[in-house]
Amino acid sequence: MNQKDELHVSLEHHLLEVLNPLPTILPDDLAAELATFISPPSTLILHSTLLKISKWSRSPTGLKALKSSSLDPQSYSMVSLLAGTRTSPEKKFPAYLAKDPEVERRRAADDRKAVSTVVNGVLSVAGTGFATWWASGHTGLQLEWRALLATCLALIVAFAEVILYMIWDSRRSPKKSGRTPLVVSTKEKLVEDKVDTIDVTATSSSTEPPHSALRQRLTQSASTPHESLPG
Repeated sequence: MNQKDELHVSLEHHLLEVLNPLPTILPDDLAAELATFISPPSTLILHSTLLKISKWSRSPTGLKALKSSSLDPQSYSMVSLLAGTRTSPEKKFPAYLAKDPEVERRRAADDRKAVSTVVNGVLSVAGTGFATWWASGHTGLQLEWRALLATCLALIVAFAEVILYMIWDSRRSPKKSGRTPLVVSTKEKLVEDKVDTIDVTATSSSTEPPHSALRQRLTQSASTPHESLPG
């Protein structure tokens, strides 16, 4: 497969420092493949190359070679190698275009409301616990009873906040009826209204009431001159 079609990751500075000691202890084919990326240093490295290095580091030969070179085998797992890197940084993906800006605006507003609701709940719980702890200090209670009282009230407020959030979320979310709410854009609605207007006009013009036809016949007969009767 061509390297241009394969998956690349960014060759960050910390990843380059981890890979630099490997060419002297890797197998010849893998060392030559790695050398194309680190000498001279490149900005990209193949994901498949990192995967081969990770598999080699878990093999008995790789573990022995890494330990003999005072290198940590855990540093060459895929999680450690890919940490802090970017996938396909050389590709430019198209910008996201919303199908309906109104739907995206409502979704963003709902997300902000959800975050603010959670933050308010956390502050309410913390404020209740602190206020109870501070107020109980003037009652002469011992520390353990003050802590127990503050914890109990904070838990009660937290339970109430959870219930309120569940009620708010159930009202905000669409009903679970198995049907997805239909969202019609402004352009589609204008087109549908125009089509409905044309249909109504055509129907009204094609179906005339009976009395209009009778009135038309009477008008035509009145406008026709009568023939003179024979004397």
